[in-house]
Amino acid sequence: MAAIDCTDCYLAIAIGDGVKRALVRHFAAFLAGQLAALGVTPRSDAALDKMDRDAWRLAARVVKEVEAEIDSAFDETLLAPDPQKTVQDLLAAAVEIAIGETEQRYLGDDIFGFAGLLETFASGEFGAAPHAP
Repeated sequence: MAAIDCTDCYLAIAIGDGVKRALVRHFAAFLAGQLAALGVTPRSDAALDKMDRDAWRLAARVVKEVEAEIDSAFDETLLAPDPQKTVQDLLAAAVEIAIGETEQRYLGDDIFGFAGLLETFASGEFGAAPHAP
């Protein structure tokens, strides 16, 4: 029997669904907090759906950035005494950094960020309005 060449393989880090769901929940709360600080309340399903889509989009951005960051550090972690724990520690740190950067970009993006969300809500199209005094 001829030997099988097994050099065509790789190791990868997969970010679990639990982390992804936690990121979506984080960004949903972040958006709700930003709106609440301005006295805006989403009143319709369409408004809540828009916020949900933005939360998913922001979470996906963080996952993509973190995967790239972790992937570049992966080779070093294989040499650690406990590679799984090392990867989890790296992931936690990378997620925190990516969340902060993503929030800042979202708040500063006039078209696809928070300003765009506010403009959409202000148009009345999504049934969001300032809190009643």
